[in-house]
Amino acid sequence: MYISLITPTYNQAETIAQTLDSVLAQDVGGLLEYIVVDGCSTDSTAGIIDRYAPKFLQQGVHFVSIREEDRGQADAINKGWRLARGEVLGFLNSDDFLEPGALRNVIDYFQSHPQCRWAYGGWKLVNREGGVYKLTMHRKYKKSKLLNYCNIGQPSCFFRKGLLDECGMLDPRLHLAMDYDLWLRFADKYAAGLIPAVLSSMRYYPAAKSSSQTREQLWEIFKLSARYTRLFSYRRAAQLFYYLRGRAVLACRVDTCRRVSSFNG
Repeated sequence: MYISLITPTYNQAETIAQTLDSVLAQDVGGLLEYIVVDGCSTDSTAGIIDRYAPKFLQQGVHFVSIREEDRGQADAINKGWRLARGEVLGFLNSDDFLEPGALRNVIDYFQSHPQCRWAYGGWKLVNREGGVYKLTMHRKYKKSKLLNYCNIGQPSCFFRKGLLDECGMLDPRLHLAMDYDLWLRFADKYAAGLIPAVLSSMRYYPAAKSSSQTREQLWEIFKLSARYTRLFSYRRAAQLFYYLRGRAVLACRVDTCRRVSSFNG
């Protein structure tokens, strides 16, 4: 089974080397296509990518580097997926990283579950230095919980390429919850599988988009989830509860970034 992984990046020289190292360490060789899409970074990101290219080729990885302007993160990922030749797809942001053996676990799961269309595993929430703040591992997939809020760690989610033909690609108009929008479209057609392994680590720090624009992200998530529920329903009330709870956390200045940064300090 061939897997294609996309990394979108822009001015991430501080973290992209660890991202690349984590993919390089997967040791799945000729079973991996890795596409890095750089939106014309103005720092040293491009040079770092160029230095890693021969390392991937030496391991038999089909490595593709694209350097051109894009319309944002979703557009960059879509570019990579359009080029992808793999049967299973995923994407890894350039400030996150894979856990050892992650892609082998993904390949083994989809091979042993041929009817599964999409699946995800566990993930860690880490600070800028990589110190672990929280580990999340679901025992059971519940669509009802996904309808309440985004409860899937993005870099730990993979799917069969044909799903994009059925459900469409990432919406480039979305900038904070484009992954959640895609998971909801998948969930509207198929139940997700659970890969019994921790697959990735997601960085959460003040400069990260998901932490610097939390208020806007909460609203985007609520609007997306509300598309799948009736106005006067229990599920819509639950969605509103989680949105307001998130806003209350912000109003009380319970700063997750500070807690993540100081957890192992």
